Amino acid sequence: MLYLISLGNYLLFHTVVELFSVYVAYVIFLIVWKSRSRLENGYLIFIGVAFFFIGSIDFLHTFTFRGMELFPGSGINLTVQLWIAARYLESITFLLAPLFLIKRKEDVNPDVEKRYIISPDSSAFAWNVFLVYAAITILCLLSIFFFRNFPAAYIEGSGITTFKILSEYIISFILFCSLIALYVKRDHFESKVFNLLAASIALAALGDLSFALYSHIGEFPNITGHFLKLLSFYFIYQAVVGIGFEEPCSLLFRELKHREEEFRQKAIFLGDEYHLICRMIGANRTSEPQNKSSDKERVQENYHPFSDHFPGVWFQLDENFMPVSIEGPVEEVSGYGKDEILSGKITLTELVVPEDQPSVFENRKKLKSNPRLVIENELRIRKKNGETKWVRKIIRGIESAPEGSGNFQGLAYDITERKMAEEALEKIERIRIKEVHHRIKNNLQVISSLLSLQAEKFDDREVIEAFRESQNRVASIAMIHEELHGGESPDSLDFAGYLQKLTSDLFNSYRVGKDGINLTLELESVRLGMDTAIPLGIIVNELVSNSLKHAFPGINEGEICISLRNEEKPEFENEIFDSVPDSPENSNFHYILTVSDNGKGIPDDIDFRTTDSLGLQLITILIDQIDGSIELKRDQGTEFTLRFND
Repeated sequence: MLYLISLGNYLLFHTVVELFSVYVAYVIFLIVWKSRSRLENGYLIFIGVAFFFIGSIDFLHTFTFRGMELFPGSGINLTVQLWIAARYLESITFLLAPLFLIKRKEDVNPDVEKRYIISPDSSAFAWNVFLVYAAITILCLLSIFFFRNFPAAYIEGSGITTFKILSEYIISFILFCSLIALYVKRDHFESKVFNLLAASIALAALGDLSFALYSHIGEFPNITGHFLKLLSFYFIYQAVVGIGFEEPCSLLFRELKHREEEFRQKAIFLGDEYHLICRMIGANRTSEPQNKSSDKERVQENYHPFSDHFPGVWFQLDENFMPVSIEGPVEEVSGYGKDEILSGKITLTELVVPEDQPSVFENRKKLKSNPRLVIENELRIRKKNGETKWVRKIIRGIESAPEGSGNFQGLAYDITERKMAEEALEKIERIRIKEVHHRIKNNLQVISSLLSLQAEKFDDREVIEAFRESQNRVASIAMIHEELHGGESPDSLDFAGYLQKLTSDLFNSYRVGKDGINLTLELESVRLGMDTAIPLGIIVNELVSNSLKHAFPGINEGEICISLRNEEKPEFENEIFDSVPDSPENSNFHYILTVSDNGKGIPDDIDFRTTDSLGLQLITILIDQIDGSIELKRDQGTEFTLRFND
C-alpha cells in the first residue's frame, strides 16, 4: 500500500499526538485531584485518576520511538505493547466509570417523602481508585519489561500480530459499550458535557478500529487512527478542562447545584408546612365550643384538630411540667412508649440533650410567670436507640384548667429533615463563596504577574517602582481572598494572621539593602469582614511600603512596628463604667491599628491628607470608606494610628 508520509515525518507526527495526549491526561488528573474533596460525581473522579496512569503509559510509549534511545534495543514490539496496554486501560476506564455516578433512591415508606443521595467519600474514593490503578499499571509494566509474558504485538520481519489486531477490535467494542453506558446515565451531565464525552469515546473507538486495519506505519488507516485519537483527547480536554474552568457548576459542581435547588424546594415546602401548623394553633386558641360541656371535655376538644390533622405528638403537662396525657406517634419520635413517659420512667427533660436543657428550664419560668404566653423553640432530643433528632415544641398555658387535667398543653413534631436541609444549604453556600474567593484570588494573581512582566520592559526606575507598588496592592487584595478561601469562615478572616503574611511579603519585596530593618508585630486576634479587611490591607501595604522606601535613607538599620488591638469593652465593663464618659476619639471605635517606624519622619510642612502622593491619597480615601479615623504623630519617627469598626 502507498505510504502517505515519510518515516521521519510520521515519527514527528506520532510524537506530537502522544505528547498532547499525555498533557491532556495530566491536566485532567490535576483538576480532578485538586477538587476531589468537593466533587460528588464519581464518574469524574474515576476518569481523572485513571487518566494519570493512562497518560503515564503513553509517556513511556513515546520514549520507545526510534531515536529516543531511552530503551535501547527494545524494538517496535515494546512500543506497540505499551500502546495496547494504555488503550485497554482507557477503554475499561470509560466502561466502568458510569457505575460510579451518584445514585438516588426513594424511601420505601410511601407515607414519608424522603430522598437522599448515596455518594462515596470523595477524597477516600479518589485514593482507593489511585491505589487500584497504580497496582494494575505496575503489574502491566512488570509484565512488559521484566517478566516479558505480555503477548507479542509486533514481530520483526512479519509485522503486527493477531493479538494486536484482535485487541484493537476488543478495545473498540469495549468503547462502544461504554458509550451506551454513558448514554444511559446522560441525565447526570449537562447536554454539552455529555456531547463532548460521547464524541471523545466514539472517536477513540473509531481510532482503534483504524489501527486494526493497517499493516505498516505511515499507511492511511494508521494516520487516520492518530488523527482520531488527537480529536478524542481534544474533546475530553474541552469537556473537563474547558467547561470545568469556565462553567464549574456545569461539570465539577453540577450535583452540588442540583442538591442546592432540591434542598431549597424542600425548605420552602417545610416552611409552608410550619405556617399551616401555626394557623392550626391560632384557630385552636380562638375557637370556642358551641355546646356546653364539662371543663375537661372542653380541654380535650381543643386537641381534636391536632390528632386528626397533625403528625406530631401533643401533650398536657401539670404545674410541675410532668405529663398528664400524651397522644400521637410518641414511640416514632422519641423511641419510648407512652407508658414509659407517663409513668415517669423517662422524664421529658431527660429526653432533651444536655446542651439544650437550659433553654427548657428558662421557658418553663416564663410560662409560670405568664400562663398566656405561647413558647416556641427548637431543640434536640436523644431517642432510646441513641439517635439525635431535632423537634420543634410549641407550648402554652391552659386557662381555668379543671382539677386532674393539665396546666399546660402543647405539641412537638420532628423537624430533623428541615434542619438537615438548612445545614446542607448553608454548607453549599459556604462552598460557593469559597470558590468565588478562589477564582478572584487566581485572577488577581494573574494581574500581578502581568504587572511584573510589563515592568520588565522599562528601564526607568520610577516607572518600575510604580509597577511594583501596583503589584503589591493587587497582591494584598489577592491574599485576603486566599485567606477567605482557606479559612473556616468564607466572609471573615483572622486579620492578625493576614498582617503577618502581608508584612513578610512586603519585606521580601523590598529586601535589597534593607536587611537591617526589623519588624515588630503586636497583634491581637481580630476577625474582620471582607469589606473592612481589603481597605485596611491596602492601607497597611502603603504605610509599610512608605516606611521601607523613605524612612531610612542611606542607612540599613531601623524598626517598623505594627500593633492591632481590640478596644471593645466586655459587657460587664460597660455596666460598671457606664457612668464614666469615654473620650470622643475612643468611644465610637472598637479596633485600633498602629503602624510606626523610628526613621526620619514626615516633615512638618507636609499634610498627608492633601499631598500629591498616590499612596497617601489612597490611605485617606480608604479610611473614609470604612468610616474610620486616622491620626499622625511625628515624634521620633512616624506613627499612624487608625481607629475603625468592622
